Amino acid sequence: MKTRSLARSGLTLVELSVTMGLVGVLGLIIYSLLNIGTILGAKNTAINTAHQQARVAMLEMLQNLHASVSLPQLVNVSGTQAAGISFQQWGSAPSSGVMTPNGGPHKIKNDAAAGQKVIQITLTAGQPAPIVGQRLIVPTHQIEDDITAVSGGSGNYSITLANNLPVAILGTGSTIGDVVCYITDRCSYNVVQVSAGPPAQYKLQWTNTQGTRDIVSDITNPRPFSIPTTPAGALYYRFVAAIDLSTSDPQYSNRGYKSANILLNGQVPFRARLTTYQ
Repeated sequence: MKTRSLARSGLTLVELSVTMGLVGVLGLIIYSLLNIGTILGAKNTAINTAHQQARVAMLEMLQNLHASVSLPQLVNVSGTQAAGISFQQWGSAPSSGVMTPNGGPHKIKNDAAAGQKVIQITLTAGQPAPIVGQRLIVPTHQIEDDITAVSGGSGNYSITLANNLPVAILGTGSTIGDVVCYITDRCSYNVVQVSAGPPAQYKLQWTNTQGTRDIVSDITNPRPFSIPTTPAGALYYRFVAAIDLSTSDPQYSNRGYKSANILLNGQVPFRARLTTYQ
Protein backbone atom coordinates (compact mmCIF):
# COMPACT_ATOMS: atom_id res chain seq x y z
CA MET A 1 0.00 0.00 0.00
CA LYS A 2 1.46 3.36 -1.04
CA THR A 3 1.09 6.50 1.12
CA ARG A 4 0.93 9.84 -0.60
CA SER A 5 2.57 12.79 1.23
CA LEU A 6 0.67 16.06 0.87
CA ALA A 7 2.82 19.00 -0.26
CA ARG A 8 2.48 22.10 2.02
CA SER A 9 2.20 25.43 0.19
CA GLY A 10 3.79 28.54 1.75
CA LEU A 11 6.14 31.49 1.30
CA THR A 12 9.76 31.03 0.98
CA LEU A 13 12.12 33.22 2.95
CA VAL A 14 12.87 35.30 -0.14
CA GLU A 15 9.19 35.88 -0.85
CA LEU A 16 8.53 36.80 2.76
CA SER A 17 11.41 39.27 2.73
CA VAL A 18 10.13 40.91 -0.46
CA THR A 19 6.59 41.17 0.95
CA MET A 20 7.80 42.72 4.19
CA GLY A 21 9.90 45.17 2.20
CA LEU A 22 6.94 46.25 0.07
CA VAL A 23 4.72 46.69 3.14
CA GLY A 24 7.44 48.78 4.81
CA VAL A 25 7.88 51.00 1.76
CA LEU A 26 4.11 51.47 1.46
CA GLY A 27 3.86 52.33 5.16
CA LEU A 28 6.71 54.83 4.83
CA ILE A 29 4.98 56.50 1.87
CA ILE A 30 1.68 56.77 3.78
CA TYR A 31 3.46 58.15 6.86
CA SER A 32 5.34 60.70 4.73
CA LEU A 33 2.12 61.90 3.11
CA LEU A 34 0.39 62.25 6.49
CA ASN A 35 3.40 64.03 7.96
CA ILE A 36 3.59 66.47 5.03
CA GLY A 37 -0.13 67.17 5.35
CA THR A 38 0.20 67.82 9.09
CA ILE A 39 3.18 70.14 8.59
CA LEU A 40 1.39 72.09 5.86
CA GLY A 41 -1.68 72.36 8.08
CA ALA A 42 0.40 73.71 10.97
CA LYS A 43 2.15 76.14 8.65
CA ASN A 44 -1.10 77.41 7.14
CA THR A 45 -2.63 77.81 10.60
CA ALA A 46 0.36 79.87 11.72
CA ILE A 47 0.18 82.02 8.60
CA ASN A 48 -3.56 82.59 8.94
CA THR A 49 -3.28 83.46 12.63
CA ALA A 50 -0.45 85.92 12.05
CA HIS A 51 -2.24 87.49 9.08
CA GLN A 52 -5.47 87.84 11.02
CA GLN A 53 -3.72 89.54 13.95
CA ALA A 54 -2.02 92.00 11.64
CA ARG A 55 -5.17 92.72 9.63
CA VAL A 56 -7.28 93.43 12.72
CA ALA A 57 -4.63 95.67 14.23
CA MET A 58 -3.98 97.53 10.96
CA LEU A 59 -7.67 98.19 10.26
CA GLU A 60 -8.24 99.53 13.76
CA MET A 61 -5.19 101.79 13.64
CA LEU A 62 -6.08 103.17 10.20
CA GLN A 63 -9.63 103.93 11.35
CA ASN A 64 -8.61 105.62 14.60
CA LEU A 65 -5.75 107.61 13.10
CA HIS A 66 -7.95 108.79 10.25
CA ALA A 67 -10.56 109.91 12.81
CA SER A 68 -8.06 111.94 14.82
CA VAL A 69 -8.65 115.67 15.34
CA SER A 70 -5.00 116.46 16.02
CA LEU A 71 -1.82 115.94 14.08
CA PRO A 72 -0.48 112.60 15.38
CA GLN A 73 2.86 112.72 17.16
CA LEU A 74 5.48 109.98 17.22
CA VAL A 75 6.71 108.90 20.66
CA ASN A 76 9.74 106.88 21.75
CA VAL A 77 11.52 107.72 18.51
CA SER A 78 14.77 106.16 17.37
CA GLY A 79 16.05 107.42 14.05
CA THR A 80 13.03 107.64 11.77
CA GLN A 81 11.03 104.90 13.48
CA ALA A 82 8.91 105.11 16.64
CA ALA A 83 7.45 102.64 19.12
CA GLY A 84 4.29 104.69 19.60
CA ILE A 85 2.02 107.33 18.14
CA SER A 86 -0.30 109.68 20.06
CA PHE A 87 -3.23 111.77 18.86
CA GLN A 88 -6.61 113.10 19.92
CA GLN A 89 -10.11 111.96 19.02
CA TRP A 90 -13.60 113.21 19.68
CA GLY A 91 -14.38 112.40 23.29
CA SER A 92 -16.35 109.31 24.24
CA ALA A 93 -17.79 108.40 27.61
CA PRO A 94 -19.55 105.26 28.91
CA SER A 95 -23.32 105.42 28.96
CA SER A 96 -25.06 102.26 30.19
CA GLY A 97 -22.05 100.24 29.11
CA VAL A 98 -22.04 101.74 25.62
CA MET A 99 -19.40 104.16 24.43
CA THR A 100 -21.25 107.32 23.34
CA PRO A 101 -19.46 110.26 21.69
CA ASN A 102 -19.48 113.43 23.81
CA GLY A 103 -17.14 115.58 21.73
CA GLY A 104 -19.51 118.51 21.29
CA PRO A 105 -19.76 121.23 20.28
CA HIS A 106 -20.88 122.33 23.74
CA LYS A 107 -21.92 125.86 24.65
CA ILE A 108 -19.85 127.76 27.21
CA LYS A 109 -22.56 129.05 29.52
CA ASN A 110 -20.83 131.90 31.38
CA ASP A 111 -17.82 134.16 30.88
CA ALA A 112 -14.62 133.02 32.57
CA ALA A 113 -11.82 135.29 33.74
CA ALA A 114 -8.17 134.72 33.00
CA GLY A 115 -6.51 132.89 35.87
CA GLN A 116 -9.50 130.78 36.90
CA LYS A 117 -9.78 127.01 36.36
CA VAL A 118 -13.54 126.41 36.22
CA ILE A 119 -15.65 126.73 33.07
CA GLN A 120 -19.45 126.38 32.98
CA ILE A 121 -20.77 124.53 29.94
CA THR A 122 -24.10 123.35 28.59
CA LEU A 123 -23.95 119.95 26.93
CA THR A 124 -25.27 119.28 23.47
CA ALA A 125 -28.51 117.31 23.79
CA GLY A 126 -28.10 113.55 23.87
CA GLN A 127 -24.41 113.55 24.79
CA PRO A 128 -23.12 112.28 28.15
CA ALA A 129 -21.10 114.34 30.58
CA PRO A 130 -17.34 114.70 30.12
CA ILE A 131 -15.15 112.64 32.41
CA VAL A 132 -11.89 113.26 34.23
CA GLY A 133 -8.89 112.70 31.99
CA GLN A 134 -10.44 114.08 28.83
CA ARG A 135 -9.43 117.44 27.37
CA LEU A 136 -11.38 120.66 26.92
CA ILE A 137 -10.72 122.53 23.66
CA VAL A 138 -11.80 126.13 23.00
CA PRO A 139 -10.48 126.72 19.46
CA THR A 140 -11.38 130.42 19.30
CA HIS A 141 -9.22 131.16 22.35
CA GLN A 142 -6.47 128.56 21.76
CA ILE A 143 -7.31 126.95 25.10
CA GLU A 144 -6.51 123.26 25.55
CA ASP A 145 -6.27 121.62 28.94
CA ASP A 146 -6.92 118.38 30.82
CA ILE A 147 -10.16 117.97 32.78
CA THR A 148 -9.46 117.23 36.45
CA ALA A 149 -13.01 117.39 37.87
CA VAL A 150 -16.62 117.43 36.64
CA SER A 151 -19.69 118.44 38.65
CA GLY A 152 -23.30 119.39 37.97
CA GLY A 153 -26.14 117.75 36.08
CA SER A 154 -29.23 118.23 33.89
CA GLY A 155 -27.04 119.25 30.98
CA ASN A 156 -25.17 121.98 32.86
CA TYR A 157 -21.71 121.13 34.17
CA SER A 158 -18.75 122.79 35.82
CA ILE A 159 -15.46 121.68 34.28
CA THR A 160 -12.30 122.09 36.34
CA LEU A 161 -9.09 122.32 34.33
CA ALA A 162 -5.57 121.34 35.29
CA ASN A 163 -4.25 124.89 34.75
CA ASN A 164 -5.50 128.43 35.00
CA LEU A 165 -7.02 129.97 31.88
CA PRO A 166 -4.35 131.95 29.99
CA VAL A 167 -6.97 134.35 28.58
CA ALA A 168 -10.48 135.38 29.51
CA ILE A 169 -13.49 133.84 27.78
CA LEU A 170 -15.94 136.66 27.04
CA GLY A 171 -19.09 137.12 25.00
CA THR A 172 -21.00 134.04 26.14
CA GLY A 173 -24.13 136.14 26.60
CA SER A 174 -24.09 137.46 23.04
CA THR A 175 -27.17 137.00 20.87
CA ILE A 176 -25.05 136.85 17.73
CA GLY A 177 -23.54 133.44 18.41
CA ASP A 178 -22.28 131.06 21.06
CA VAL A 179 -18.77 130.47 22.30
CA VAL A 180 -18.33 126.72 22.00
CA CYS A 181 -15.91 124.11 23.30
CA TYR A 182 -15.10 120.54 22.40
CA ILE A 183 -14.12 117.45 24.36
CA THR A 184 -11.35 115.14 23.15
CA ASP A 185 -9.61 111.99 24.29
CA ARG A 186 -5.83 111.78 24.19
CA CYS A 187 -5.18 108.39 22.59
CA SER A 188 -2.10 106.43 21.65
CA TYR A 189 -0.80 103.18 20.22
CA ASN A 190 2.36 101.82 21.81
CA VAL A 191 4.51 98.76 21.27
CA VAL A 192 5.52 97.34 24.66
CA GLN A 193 8.19 94.73 25.25
CA VAL A 194 6.83 91.58 26.88
CA SER A 195 10.05 89.60 27.26
CA ALA A 196 13.69 90.14 26.44
CA GLY A 197 14.00 86.77 24.74
CA PRO A 198 15.87 85.85 22.68
CA PRO A 199 13.98 86.44 20.58
CA ALA A 200 12.43 89.56 22.14
CA GLN A 201 8.64 89.63 22.21
CA TYR A 202 6.41 92.70 21.94
CA LYS A 203 2.72 93.57 21.98
CA LEU A 204 0.69 96.48 20.63
CA GLN A 205 -1.47 98.41 23.14
CA TRP A 206 -4.23 101.00 22.79
CA THR A 207 -4.57 103.69 25.47
CA ASN A 208 -7.25 106.34 25.92
CA THR A 209 -9.33 107.89 28.71
CA GLN A 210 -11.01 104.55 29.39
CA GLY A 211 -7.74 102.75 30.07
CA THR A 212 -5.32 100.44 28.27
CA ARG A 213 -6.02 97.24 26.35
CA ASP A 214 -3.94 94.89 24.25
CA ILE A 215 -4.61 95.02 20.51
CA VAL A 216 -2.34 92.26 19.25
CA SER A 217 0.43 90.21 20.78
CA ASP A 218 3.57 88.81 19.20
CA ILE A 219 4.70 91.97 17.42
CA THR A 220 8.10 91.41 15.83
CA ASN A 221 8.80 95.03 14.84
CA PRO A 222 9.39 97.10 18.03
CA ARG A 223 9.13 100.45 16.18
CA PRO A 224 6.43 100.20 13.49
CA PHE A 225 5.50 103.90 13.18
CA SER A 226 7.08 106.63 11.10
CA ILE A 227 6.25 109.83 9.21
CA PRO A 228 5.94 109.23 5.45
CA THR A 229 8.39 110.99 3.17
CA THR A 230 8.35 111.83 -0.51
CA PRO A 231 10.87 110.21 -2.91
CA ALA A 232 12.98 113.35 -2.47
CA GLY A 233 13.09 112.82 1.30
CA ALA A 234 10.74 115.64 2.34
CA LEU A 235 7.90 115.07 4.80
CA TYR A 236 4.74 113.91 3.07
CA TYR A 237 2.14 116.15 4.70
CA ARG A 238 -0.72 114.49 2.89
CA PHE A 239 -0.23 111.52 5.18
CA VAL A 240 0.17 111.65 8.95
CA ALA A 241 1.60 108.22 9.65
CA ALA A 242 3.16 105.18 8.02
CA ILE A 243 2.81 101.79 9.68
CA ASP A 244 5.12 98.83 9.17
CA LEU A 245 3.45 96.15 11.26
CA SER A 246 4.94 92.68 11.60
CA THR A 247 3.40 89.87 13.65
CA SER A 248 4.21 86.23 14.32
CA ASP A 249 2.30 83.28 15.73
CA PRO A 250 4.04 81.64 18.71
CA GLN A 251 1.52 78.78 18.81
CA TYR A 252 2.97 77.23 15.69
CA SER A 253 2.93 73.65 17.12
CA ASN A 254 6.02 71.61 17.85
CA ARG A 255 6.74 71.15 14.16
CA GLY A 256 8.88 74.24 14.05
CA TYR A 257 6.84 76.60 11.90
CA LYS A 258 6.50 80.24 12.79
CA SER A 259 4.86 82.75 10.51
CA ALA A 260 5.55 86.44 10.09
CA ASN A 261 3.24 88.90 8.36
CA ILE A 262 4.54 92.28 7.19
CA LEU A 263 2.25 95.06 6.01
CA LEU A 264 4.18 97.91 4.42
CA ASN A 265 3.04 101.43 3.55
CA GLY A 266 -0.04 101.54 5.75
CA GLN A 267 -0.20 105.30 5.21
CA VAL A 268 -2.97 107.27 6.92
CA PRO A 269 -4.29 110.38 5.12
CA PHE A 270 -4.67 113.62 7.05
CA ARG A 271 -8.34 114.53 7.49
CA ALA A 272 -8.98 117.34 9.97
CA ARG A 273 -7.29 119.25 12.76
CA LEU A 274 -9.00 120.72 15.80
CA THR A 275 -6.32 120.70 18.49
CA THR A 276 -2.91 122.33 18.40
CA TYR A 277 -1.21 120.59 21.30
CA GLN A 278 -0.89 116.97 22.31
